[in-house]
Amino acid sequence: MINSHPLTPSPQPLPSGTVTFLFTDIEGSTKLAQANPATWRQLQERHHAILRKTIEAHNGYVFQIIGDAFCAAFATAGDALRASIKAQTDLNAEDWGTSPIKVRMGLHTGQAELQANGDYVGYVSLSRVQRLMSAGHGGQVLLSLATQELVRDDLPKEITLRDMGEHRLKDLIRPEHVFQLVIPNLPSEFAPLKTLEAFPNNLPIQMTSFIGRENEIAEIKQELSAHHLVTLTGSGGTGKTRLSLQVAADLLGQYEDGVWFIELAPLTDPALVVQGVASTFGLKEEAGRSLETALKDYLREKSLLLILDNCEHLIAACAQFADTFLHACPKLKILASSREALGIAGESAYHVPSLSVPDPNHLPSIETLSQYDAVRLFIDRAVMVQPAFAITNQNAPALAQICYRLDGIPLAIELAASRVKALKVEDLEKRLDDRFRLLTGGSRTALPRQQTLRALIDWSYDLLSEPERLLLRRLSVFAGGWTLEALESVCADNDIVGASLALARDDILDLTTHLVDKSLIILDEQAKGTRYRILETIRQYAREKFLESGEGLDVRNRHLDYFLSLAERAEPEVQGAEQQAWLDRLEVDHDNFRAALEWSLGGEETRAEAGLRMAGSLWWFWFMRGYSNEGGEWLERILIASQTSADLVTRAKALCKVGWLKSFGGTRTEEGLALGRTLGLAGRESMALALWGMGAWAYYQAEYARAKSLEEESLNLFRELGHRWGICETLCWLESAMSAQGDYQQAAPLFEESLTLARHARDSNEIGWSLWQLGGLAMTQGNFEQATTFLEESLALYKEIKSPQSITWLLGALGNAALYKGDYQQAVSRYEEALALYWERGDERRIAEGLEQLANAAAVRKQPEQAARLLGAAEALRDSSGAALHPFQRADYERCLEMLRPQLDEARLAVLWAAGRAMTMKQAVAFALESTHE
Repeated sequence: MINSHPLTPSPQPLPSGTVTFLFTDIEGSTKLAQANPATWRQLQERHHAILRKTIEAHNGYVFQIIGDAFCAAFATAGDALRASIKAQTDLNAEDWGTSPIKVRMGLHTGQAELQANGDYVGYVSLSRVQRLMSAGHGGQVLLSLATQELVRDDLPKEITLRDMGEHRLKDLIRPEHVFQLVIPNLPSEFAPLKTLEAFPNNLPIQMTSFIGRENEIAEIKQELSAHHLVTLTGSGGTGKTRLSLQVAADLLGQYEDGVWFIELAPLTDPALVVQGVASTFGLKEEAGRSLETALKDYLREKSLLLILDNCEHLIAACAQFADTFLHACPKLKILASSREALGIAGESAYHVPSLSVPDPNHLPSIETLSQYDAVRLFIDRAVMVQPAFAITNQNAPALAQICYRLDGIPLAIELAASRVKALKVEDLEKRLDDRFRLLTGGSRTALPRQQTLRALIDWSYDLLSEPERLLLRRLSVFAGGWTLEALESVCADNDIVGASLALARDDILDLTTHLVDKSLIILDEQAKGTRYRILETIRQYAREKFLESGEGLDVRNRHLDYFLSLAERAEPEVQGAEQQAWLDRLEVDHDNFRAALEWSLGGEETRAEAGLRMAGSLWWFWFMRGYSNEGGEWLERILIASQTSADLVTRAKALCKVGWLKSFGGTRTEEGLALGRTLGLAGRESMALALWGMGAWAYYQAEYARAKSLEEESLNLFRELGHRWGICETLCWLESAMSAQGDYQQAAPLFEESLTLARHARDSNEIGWSLWQLGGLAMTQGNFEQATTFLEESLALYKEIKSPQSITWLLGALGNAALYKGDYQQAVSRYEEALALYWERGDERRIAEGLEQLANAAAVRKQPEQAARLLGAAEALRDSSGAALHPFQRADYERCLEMLRPQLDEARLAVLWAAGRAMTMKQAVAFALESTHE
C-alpha cells in the first residue's frame, strides 16, 4: 500500500479498530486507456465521481486513490455493503459509450488502526481485501466470510449472496470462504475466480499470515521483470523462503504455465537437483534419453517461474542447473534463495534484509510501534499462542528491545513470540542473553534447522570452510562493526595462541568477501568508508565458538592494542582542525572501545595500563559527544585496577581528566595536581590540566576571584608548554571569571586572543567556545543583539561537530538572550528545543535546568501557576539526581521566585509546588512543553 494523506473530510469519527474495507478497481484499465487516449481522462473522472459520491453518502472514508483503484473504510459492514450495491448500480446505469467501465470490488472486515496521517495499519486485513478484490471480475462484488456473517441477516430487499466456496487467495494462508453479491438487473454470472486454483502451481499453503515486506516484494518483482535469474540472499532465518513464496503468489497470473516451488533442503547429492525439478512435473528417465534432456524439452517453450529454495548447500549444482536451463529455455525464469548468490552471468542478487525494528532508545508511541515489521510479526505470532496478548505501556519497551536485540530476524522473533504463553514479555527480554537456549520449540513440521535458532546457525556454520570458520570466530571480538584495517590487525597472524590454523594477512580480504557473500558479514552501506558489521545473533554464536576454541586471550589483546593505538592517534586530532572527522571516527567505534576497556579490566597489569592510556586518550571525545558520565566511570574503574602498574605521568593526567569529566574539579583533580607537582617537569601538563579544571569548578561555585587565580596559573603552564589547545581553553575560563567580576576591559583582549588562536588552528570547538564566551560578555553588558549573534555562530559550529551538551547549553543561553530582550516566543522555542534534547539523553540534571528555564519564562509572561509547577518538578529531579543548583545559577532562580510571590499567595504556591514535585520526569517534560503554549 502506498501511503497518502486523507482524501475526504468526515464530520464523524473515522473508523478504527474493527473496520470494513471496500477496495475497487477498473478491470482492464490499462487497455482502456490505450484504446481511448482522447476520452480516458473524462471517463476516469466520471468513474471517480460516482464512487466518491456513493462511498461518502454511505458514511465511508476514502483514504487512498491509486490510479483508478479506490480504498475506502466503513465503521459498519452494512454501510459498506449498501455502498457497493449503489456504486455497481450507478456504474452499470452510466452511459460509457463504446468503452464500458466495469469495476470489481472486494469487501472484508478485520482489525486495522487509523494513523495520524489518515492511512491504516493492519497489513493482514488490508492485504486480505486487496487479494479478495483481485480475484474478481469487472462488475463483481466479493465478500469475505467475516463480512458475510455481519450482513447476512440484514440484506436489502431482493439482494442475495451466492456461496462461492473456499478459495486460496494469493496470500497463501488458509483458504477464504468467498461470497458473491447478487444484485437484481445486474450481471451475476462471471468467469471462475482468479485465485490460486485458477493457475498451475504447487505453492504450499502457509499456516500463518505473511507480515510486511511491501517494499521488498515490489523490488523483487521489478528485478524479475528485468532478469531471468533473481537470487534472494541473506543470513539464515531472514525469511527468504516465505518472501519468495509471496512474490510467486503475486505473480501467478503472469506465467501461463504456472509457478513451481522446488524445495532443495532435503537433497544431499548435487546430482539430484535435476531430478528434484523433474519430479515436480512428473518426468522420469526414459531409455536412450536423459532426464536432463527430457526436462529441457518439457520446459523449452513454457512460460514458467521456478522457485529454487535453499540452494546454499548445493550451490555449484544449482548454478550449473540455472545456467544450463536458462540458456535452453527462453521463457523460463528462476527465483532462487540461498545464503549466497549462485554467481552466474545475468544473475541479479537481491539481499533480503532483516525486518524493520524500533530503536529502543527512542521508543515511538504504542500507536505507531506496530509500523515496524518486526513488532507486527511478534504481535501476530504471540496472539496465535496467547489470544489475549496486546501491547501495553508496561511491555512496549521490552517488546522493542526483543525485536532490536534479535536483529529483526523473522525466525528468531517467531520463536520468541511463541514463549509468551509461559513468560511475560519483560521476562522474555531479560533472558535474551541466553538466546540459544531460550529460542527453541519451533514448529515440529518445519525443517530441523528451523526449529531452533542454534540449529539454523549451525547449518550456516557447518557449510563454511575451516579458514572461514576461523575468521568468523575471531571477528566476534569486535563490537558494532570494524574496518578491513582493524580486521587484518586483530585477526591475522600465525602466532595466535590456541589457533589450529593460521590466517595470513593477505587472505583476510578474500575470506571477508566470502563471508559477505554467504550473508554472515554485512557490508555497512551507511558508513563513511568501507566498514563491516555482523548481526548480534550471529556474533553471539561466533563468540561461543571463539571461547570454545581457546584462542581468545591473544586475539582480545590484539583488539585492545589496535584500539589503544587508534585512541592515542585520535587524542591530538580531536583538539584540532580535523576534529569533526576524528570525533565521528571514534563515535563509530565507540562499542569497540567499550569492549577493549572492559577487557583491560580483566586482571593483567599490562592490560590495565593499556586501558588507562586508552581512557585517558578518549576523555575529550567523551566530553564533546556527551558521554562525560560514562567516560568518568571508565576512568575511575581503570584507575583503581591500575594503581600499582600505571606509569605515573599517565596516571596523573588520567586523574585530572576524570576530575574534569565528573565535576571539573573534586578530589581526583587534586590528586592529579599533587602527583603532577611531585613529577616536576614531567608533571607540568597534569598540573596545567588540574588547575584548569579546578578553576572551572570555582567558577561554577561563583568563587570568581579563586577561579581567576587558578586559571592564570594554568595559563602560564600551558604557555610554557606551547600547548595551543590548553591556552585557548584557559583563556576562555579566565575571561569568564574576569567578566563575572565586572572586569570587562581586561577580559575583552583575552577573548580576542583565544578566538585568534582558535581560528588559526581551525579548531571548531575552540572557535565556538570563544564565540560563546564573547556572547556571555555581551550579555553581561546588556547587549543582547550582539550576544545572540555570537551565540548563534557558536551554535552552528557545535552542531557541525555534533556536541550535544554544548548545543543544549547554547540553546539555553540563546533562550536567555531572547527573554532579556523581550522576545518571549523565541525564548520559549529555544528552551523547548533544549529540553527535548535533554529528555532524549535522559539527563535528569539538565532536564531540571530546562524546566527551570521554562519556569522563568512563564513567570516573566505572568503565568505563575505553570511556573510554580515547573519549579516543583525541577526541585524533585534535583533531589533524586543529587544535582544541586550551582551558585552561579542561584541568582536567576531567586529572581524567578521573586516574580512568583506577588502573583500567588503562599498557600497556592505550596499546592502548585507540591503538584509539580509529584510529577514523574516524563509527565513534567510533557507538561512543560504543553503549558508554555497556553
